[in-house]
Amino acid sequence: MATAMRQAIARHMTYSKQHIPHYYLTMRPDVSAAMQWRNEWNIGREKDDTISVNDLMVKATALALTKHPEFNGFYREDGFQPQPQINLGIAIALPDGLIAPALLDCGALSMAEIAQRSRDLVARARKGVLKADEYTAATFTITNLGMYHVESFTAIIVPPQVAILAVGSVEEAPAMRDGVLTAAHPVALTLSGDHRATDGAEGARFLGDIVEYLQHPAQLFG
Repeated sequence: MATAMRQAIARHMTYSKQHIPHYYLTMRPDVSAAMQWRNEWNIGREKDDTISVNDLMVKATALALTKHPEFNGFYREDGFQPQPQINLGIAIALPDGLIAPALLDCGALSMAEIAQRSRDLVARARKGVLKADEYTAATFTITNLGMYHVESFTAIIVPPQVAILAVGSVEEAPAMRDGVLTAAHPVALTLSGDHRATDGAEGARFLGDIVEYLQHPAQLFG
């Protein structure tokens, strides 16, 4: 028998697919530079001080949202309502279903602060002690199935938000650079957007900026 949480999720996602005209864009950037910065950061640190792949995605997305406020907000009956604060929803799998509580006001957080607050958010979500606004205040959501070795997927927008980013696994693959065979680390990033609020060209520019930050990680760790 479906739990009350799963029934609520089903109603919410059915509404989204029936009422929101989704469009989908995928890019597969090489994030070797970001992975190298992450690995160097994590050397010699305790587990609670390390940075995850998802932390990289959160920071890159938060920076991109400052440049593309049309993706940070809600679509309601009277149209799109941009939000001044970037509250990134982070999808977390629980035994009874999937929730996406908000990492509040993360637009100006450092990489280390994002990592610390993300760990705290996940821990409290699993204990069932989230704050009320963490359940409802997300202005954009990131969902990551890379830890399950899922290469790519598309996600359903969480209304009243207008977009969601799906992150696949970071793979190791051969690549040619300047005629030399080397290792690359591609990852599939798929943006689902609400066509009532934005279009594909805007989505491509937004997704392209997320990729730009991941490929020039000094901006993420600065």
